[in-house]
Amino acid sequence: MVATLASTLGFIALTAAPAALLVLALSLLLAPEMPERRVHQIVATGLSVGLACTLAVAVLQPLLGVPLSVDLGQVLAVRGYHLDLGFVLDGPALTLLALDLALCGLVGLFSARYLHQEAGFRRFYVLLMLLAVGVSVIATARGLDLLFAGWELVGLSSALLIAFFHQRPDPVAHGLRAYAVYRTTDVGLLLGLVLLHHLAGSAELARLGELPLGPESWLIAGLLVFGAMGKGASVPFTGWLPRAMEGPTPSSAIFYGALSIHASPFLLLRIQPLLDSHVALRVAVVVIGLVTALHASMVGRVQADIKTSLGYASVAQVGLIWIWAGLGWEHLALAHIAGHASLRTWQLLRAPNLLHDRHHLSTLLGGEPGRAGLHLERLLPRSLERRLYAVSLERWFLDELLDGVLRAVFGPLRALDRLDQRWGETLDTPTPPALGAPKEVTR
Repeated sequence: MVATLASTLGFIALTAAPAALLVLALSLLLAPEMPERRVHQIVATGLSVGLACTLAVAVLQPLLGVPLSVDLGQVLAVRGYHLDLGFVLDGPALTLLALDLALCGLVGLFSARYLHQEAGFRRFYVLLMLLAVGVSVIATARGLDLLFAGWELVGLSSALLIAFFHQRPDPVAHGLRAYAVYRTTDVGLLLGLVLLHHLAGSAELARLGELPLGPESWLIAGLLVFGAMGKGASVPFTGWLPRAMEGPTPSSAIFYGALSIHASPFLLLRIQPLLDSHVALRVAVVVIGLVTALHASMVGRVQADIKTSLGYASVAQVGLIWIWAGLGWEHLALAHIAGHASLRTWQLLRAPNLLHDRHHLSTLLGGEPGRAGLHLERLLPRSLERRLYAVSLERWFLDELLDGVLRAVFGPLRALDRLDQRWGETLDTPTPPALGAPKEVTR
């Protein structure tokens, strides 16, 4: 009885948000003049029903004794490979799924007024639901291949929301840059997935700990870690994050304060059995997290706008979560994800009221608030402090470094492309007739 009820609730929890997304997508074709209120009702219904069922499954979970599995069938079968819609609702999955549905619902409620009469009102909600579906797949996927599908949905919705105000060139360029970073690191995730299938014949997360030790499993784990670096804005891929603030404030909150950026450490938690077998990779994860946290802390301190400063603060916290994951502290990492996502969402949604809050605080205190306490950089020599400030102001020159690498890689390719075009034009040019050759007679 309990198992049947839990399976039904789990099915509804997984399908409520996709159903709302499908209704919104069809409405773009069938009802182009749908009122804003109706759009918000569809989104709120899907997310509320999904959240209620998720919490109910979490309550029933101790009675089941084992994590709940939900199978929605097979969608692809090619020469021995099959892609199953298999989901598992264990503790980490339920935590991220509940966080996903709750925060998307909160942002949807906030955006109903924030984007009132905006030309892209319904488009925003379609992309918001696409994010909700993508994160729910990442949270609950039983295998890495299905997780990769959700990973791509999150990346696509992120890039499109950065370019939400597509009438201006800057948001479009910044959305394209973020998407390019995503695709670059996603290559590592895809290659790791392919190698995993070749080595083990399966991409189920529960079987990662059964892989034989060797260079193959080390390479797979390294590729998966590289794949997680893009969405987490880890060094050296942090340059896209300040550009991502070109999107609407609600999307900045849900993506770069709450869900999208935390998909990176959540992936590390999912492949923890594989990382446990390779100490060198765990050390690498800790080092990457430490360098990212240091970089984001320094750069965030010198930013002039609140959204970018909060964005770098998010990156710093994600760097710390990487450290917890590298040390094997899974419960601390999961709690850090939930707490930080909730706090940062609230801060980013409150960012437009910063001046109002400052004036209100000054009124309550009867004057301007005092300065914060001393920071660690005050212990450094003045000359070194100035140099660190200049380096932080330039964001450690990471953008220039990546641009230089891209020029070095694509420069020869562009030269070959130009050479190919010239040869093509030469071959397409008609050859003049030889002297003395008979001319073609036109009838």
